[in-house]
Amino acid sequence: GLPYGCEKKFDGKMNGFVYINHVTGETRTSPPTHGSSGTGPAPVQISAREQGSCKPGWRYAFNFCYYISAFADIQSHSGAQAACKTQGGELFWPQFVFESFFLKKTLNKVKISTHFFWTNGEKHSGKWDWGTGHPAFSNPKWSAGQPDGSGTCLAVYAHTGFLDDQPCETQYNYVCKTKP
Repeated sequence: GLPYGCEKKFDGKMNGFVYINHVTGETRTSPPTHGSSGTGPAPVQISAREQGSCKPGWRYAFNFCYYISAFADIQSHSGAQAACKTQGGELFWPQFVFESFFLKKTLNKVKISTHFFWTNGEKHSGKWDWGTGHPAFSNPKWSAGQPDGSGTCLAVYAHTGFLDDQPCETQYNYVCKTKP
């Protein structure tokens, strides 16, 4: 595997892969050969204050409970949706713009193995939405140059909290959400 903090991503302009080190900001065309094995940090304990009225393993904020997948627990978009359902929630969808930024701050402490995490957002009939029963898709905070048409599922870039369209079969960490 790649060292912790590194990502391999296809660059259509170069018609090849680039390697992004999210720790140093370096982008290169050859794979990095130094660093950790990617096994990742130990899970961060959730304090009673963070857990609030949520069940163990979940964090309370904004009248919702959030479950962040373990460092090595990565799934495709549909796999993440199924995992959240098993956990008693659903894949993250923002009711408030600042929820993504709360999660960005939390992920700086928790550490996930991927640089994106899945949301419930998908493109249907040419329009983005959060799924049935959720607020309308309005005023999204996109990463620079996004959406670029690379996928029909929405992920949050964990380092900025902004949205990015990604191929649904890519495996990322995920965040589940439910009411307490």
